[in-house]
Amino acid sequence: MRAAVLTGYGAPLELTELPDPIPGPGQVVVDIRACGVCGSDLFLQKGGFDSTLPIIPGHEAAGVVSSRGPGVDTVGIGQPVALYYIDHCGTCRICLSGRVNMCLGVRRMGVEFNGAFAERVAIPARSVIPVSEDDDPAAVAVLTDAVATPYHALVQRAGARAGETVVVFGIGGIGANAVQLAAHLGCRVIAVSRSEASLELARRMGAEAAIRTGPDIAERVREAAGPGGPDIIIQTVGSAEVFAQAVASAGIGCRVIAVGATLDPFPVNAMDLIWKEAGLTGSRGFTPQDIRDVLDLQRGGAITTDHLVRNRRPLDQVNDALDDLRAGLVVRSVIEFGSGW
Repeated sequence: MRAAVLTGYGAPLELTELPDPIPGPGQVVVDIRACGVCGSDLFLQKGGFDSTLPIIPGHEAAGVVSSRGPGVDTVGIGQPVALYYIDHCGTCRICLSGRVNMCLGVRRMGVEFNGAFAERVAIPARSVIPVSEDDDPAAVAVLTDAVATPYHALVQRAGARAGETVVVFGIGGIGANAVQLAAHLGCRVIAVSRSEASLELARRMGAEAAIRTGPDIAERVREAAGPGGPDIIIQTVGSAEVFAQAVASAGIGCRVIAVGATLDPFPVNAMDLIWKEAGLTGSRGFTPQDIRDVLDLQRGGAITTDHLVRNRRPLDQVNDALDDLRAGLVVRSVIEFGSGW
């Protein structure tokens, strides 16, 4: 099979031929039809996940089950599926509580084991979610992460309710969808970005206000939110500076949700949290149920993936797709392996 392999941090991916994966006990092999190119892939490429190299990146994927290992009877050959990239045991106390994204033995496709920038991938059968042949593979792929991640942050971590004011810092592949999901939930949405093009996208996604970032951003966010400040802040930018701005922008009782990943520390004034009874919490990925939920929302027309899937490339252009994302030219690209299922 053809695959794009990361052999060294900071290096481009290498296109190569590798043996087809063979499914082990409890595994299936999925022929990949589409895989989103995500900011996490850039984070991996620069060494942010401390992966064991060489590794095939790619974690936002959809495909068709082509073979099954011993003991698999939950999914059939030829079944179109979404891939849940977090390998979880299903038996530890965290998994049994429903938080499989936090499994004590968590392994991630494209980080700890080979991912979907390849024609085929071997994955536990418990990590595939059957979808319909009527679904667009590219849309299914991006829904598994670009939409499920902000959905998890808003619904599971922040408990967003209709009528609340939500501020989204960073309008990229995650942030744009945080905007449209918050708007769908009946929230008033304020978008913050350094890019006017991104702010225009946020307006199209349902933002009531769009603010260009700057040194006085915390004051302008609180002013736009009105008395008491925002109820929820979703921070999607991998920047310590922006994390500090998000905390400083918190309103009374605000839930600041950290989604963007950075290795750099940032200062937090305890009084910014104590005096406002605000909270700062993390949101890690999503669960299989989050994927099912956003699939239903997209099928029902409540949300769109058009802005995520318009930039489609073949596997041999994967480095171009990464460069486009790094330069801010796209909010997402999708690597396609043929058309349809």
